Amino acid sequence: DLFLDRPIEVLEVAVRVPGLLPRLFQQTSQAYPNVTYYDADIPLPQRYVLARQIFPLAYCAVDLAEGHITRIEALDTPWEVEYRLPPLRVMTLRLEGELQDPTRVPSPSKDRVLSLPKDRGDLLVEVEGQRFHFPRRRGRTLVLGLRHLLERHDPDVLLSAYGDNYILPRLLRLARHYGIPLPLNRDSTQGVERKGAHSYFSYGRVMFRDEQHTLFGRWHIDRQNAFLSNYYGLDGILEIARVSGLPVQTVARVSTGTGISAMQVATAQRRGVLVPWQKRQPESLKSVPDLLAADKGGLVYTPIAGLYEGVAELDFTAMYPSIMVHFNISPETVEAKCCEGEPVPELGTSICRHRQGLVPETLAPLLEKRNRYKALIRELPPGDPLRECYERRYSAHKWLLVTCFGYLGYKNARFGRIEAHEAVNAYGREVLLTAKELVEAEGFRVLHLYVDGLWIHKPGVQPSEYEALLERIHARTGLQVGLEGIYRWLAFLPSRTEPRVAVANRYFGAFEDGSLKLRGIEARRHDTPPFIKDTQLEILAILAQARGVDEFRATLPQVVAHAQAKLRTLRA
Repeated sequence: DLFLDRPIEVLEVAVRVPGLLPRLFQQTSQAYPNVTYYDADIPLPQRYVLARQIFPLAYCAVDLAEGHITRIEALDTPWEVEYRLPPLRVMTLRLEGELQDPTRVPSPSKDRVLSLPKDRGDLLVEVEGQRFHFPRRRGRTLVLGLRHLLERHDPDVLLSAYGDNYILPRLLRLARHYGIPLPLNRDSTQGVERKGAHSYFSYGRVMFRDEQHTLFGRWHIDRQNAFLSNYYGLDGILEIARVSGLPVQTVARVSTGTGISAMQVATAQRRGVLVPWQKRQPESLKSVPDLLAADKGGLVYTPIAGLYEGVAELDFTAMYPSIMVHFNISPETVEAKCCEGEPVPELGTSICRHRQGLVPETLAPLLEKRNRYKALIRELPPGDPLRECYERRYSAHKWLLVTCFGYLGYKNARFGRIEAHEAVNAYGREVLLTAKELVEAEGFRVLHLYVDGLWIHKPGVQPSEYEALLERIHARTGLQVGLEGIYRWLAFLPSRTEPRVAVANRYFGAFEDGSLKLRGIEARRHDTPPFIKDTQLEILAILAQARGVDEFRATLPQVVAHAQAKLRTLRA
């Protein structure tokens, strides 16, 4: 047991048919709720790849005997940066017309699965450069046509828009209605696997997860039901599947927290550590002063409101995951009894440093791979297809690493512990203060500090000074820090309720290349009406042309005139 740090005696129970394990475990846990269970709820696909030391999309050598795999061996690793993917045949499915959720559109019929408004519902299918149109009112022809395309092209991936909650349920009902088998699966002995829609409560919000339809022998990925696919696309989904060991169809539909959890389970299996079914590690008792000292987040300064030019933004690269790896923060290394350890700044909690923790061991190769992608992206020109692919994989790593910090303090995480979460925050505050002191010692003025970034200013500074400054911060803190960019102009905005006080996370500015960075203003909000959002972005595009504070002020009459013109259009 990871938290006991010693071998324990357990009873091993095996089943002859692996697929029966989930049902057997459910019955057993209900009958004997007070027993501690380990390795009991690891999904079967994940067990398979862990037992055979392979992973999804691995390039493998396989021995076959009488149609059965007798040996399988991975010839590459999940940590390869440039790897070969199989030439996937993709078939796309979508409804004709504007892309919107058909289950949310009022329908003239009570049966939403078989009916849509008059202007919607025709199925569009694209495969191997060809496009096919199937009218919704000719259901039998639709099923027969799709069946023919599946048999003729045999796609590896069905890529749909609202396939989980509408297209596949409708196709399956039509196939049953007409008695026509529809070979969505390559494995004809299996039916399409369905998970019903459900709601759940998380962090004060009610979340809804739509129903899911997954296939056997080929993948079904619904772009509208894929978690964060807008950020990292199919390339990112495949990358997460490789590093986490989870099936591609699962990765597309679950949060990145599930991916981090799977990676920690894989590390535990390699180390011979038992994976607990339910976490039984309570928070240690603290006095009120200790709780006040420990229960803090990242360091945030109130910025100095105003308009500035020549401001440099410094950002620590993946700060919190890097802290976990560099300072060896893991549930079993915090408050360890094996040695005196190293005290955490401000808290005094000891961290064991003579053995690598499970969480740092899991994150270290992911951080290294992300840094390698960052270097490759810099070498490739904008618009290069390979660069775009690398950027999507890089983005997938970012979301995995963002999640790992929250998961460390999540109450239901298998390998989470609130003391480890507090230690990461304490080191983060200490690192940012150390950087602030170094920056000020070099004559810079610190305008703002926010968790993992610094905004600094110094008149007449040379680019070489920034490089030397970054090296000194890295040498002192042990963490990578980069220059996010230098602003032509940057505005820290005052509070609406108290104009004398600035708001920490509300600012906008233009970098030297003309690109904008916006935080906390209306254009960044999801509930802003499109007219206001578009107007604000147009105004910012005008301001972005200004090369400094003086040009910014000179541009204001043009901005006011543009806003007045938009208002006249609105009134008209």
